[in-house]
Amino acid sequence: MKGKNIAIVVAIIVIVVVVAAAALMMTTGPAGPAAGVPSELKVGVILPGTVTDYGWDYAPLVALNKLETMDLPIRITSHKFVELVEPGDAEGAARDLVAVGYNWIWAWGFQYREAILAVAPGAPQGVYFLINEGKAADAIAGKVDVIDEFPQKTAYLLGIIGGSMSRTKKVGVISGMESLHIVLGEAGFKAGAQAYDPSITFDHIYVGGWADPEGGRVAAESLMAKGVDVIYCQGDGTSLGVIQAVRAARDAGKEVFYIGYPVDQSVLAPGYVLTSNVYDYSDILSSMIKDIYSGNYGKGKYSIELGKGMEMAPFYNFDTQIPQKAKDMVAKAREDIIAGRLTVPTTL
Repeated sequence: MKGKNIAIVVAIIVIVVVVAAAALMMTTGPAGPAAGVPSELKVGVILPGTVTDYGWDYAPLVALNKLETMDLPIRITSHKFVELVEPGDAEGAARDLVAVGYNWIWAWGFQYREAILAVAPGAPQGVYFLINEGKAADAIAGKVDVIDEFPQKTAYLLGIIGGSMSRTKKVGVISGMESLHIVLGEAGFKAGAQAYDPSITFDHIYVGGWADPEGGRVAAESLMAKGVDVIYCQGDGTSLGVIQAVRAARDAGKEVFYIGYPVDQSVLAPGYVLTSNVYDYSDILSSMIKDIYSGNYGKGKYSIELGKGMEMAPFYNFDTQIPQKAKDMVAKAREDIIAGRLTVPTTL
């Protein structure tokens, strides 16, 4: 009988606690937005290339499409892409976007850093800026946030796969231009390939532009003429020419392979793309929207890297051709990199 009375008392206490909590929630409601937070977001994206390049400039469109399906505290109601913006024109592009009502400006590349830092301090309250490829020191509380990038980690995995598929023991990278993050990708790819086979040699070419398909085609043909049979391309629109050259070589019976960046480029040439380094910014950007809502925007805490928005794409029709040794190495390396047990080189 005593045990039964105790059970009844406990049940009553639980009921009282639940009712009190419910009453508190009805009284206070969910946490509201910080002062000055806009009711909607209009995103203006400043791009060095065109959104149709299925590369660097296509990635923000992929992210926007995903954000539209998420349950977020502030809704994105419209977006606009300003394409082919030179660094010297970026400040004007940013000011123009703000003037016509865009209140979240994405500067899609490190080359726009100075422009954004010039515009942001004088922008109205409720207007926010993002520098992709930025550094934490560039963040301004309530105004500017950044996404730092560490592509070398995923590129290392790509290098393992590339090295395992090379018959000539020669791999290469074609990039639009030289930059910090491009070199990180090159360094990771080279290290991964040579981790699989130390005798593999590495070559690379900077085409000199991000939207030069013809330059990409010529660069690819040059590397293949040297015996390179696996090409990782960090070229944005320039990548289209590299894919064209690799596709033509494969159609002619040559066993060469293309690895894409920074989206799954198999959509451009199904059956011709070995894999890709895929950048998915959607989770980072959704977290930034929550930061805007709560008044915590501009902390400089975000990065995209292996396991945090960056992964290797599937192998599709090439899956059965990839040695199991390479797949096992990739699985272990991924685990070790994320755990901090394996540090990927950052220089060539």
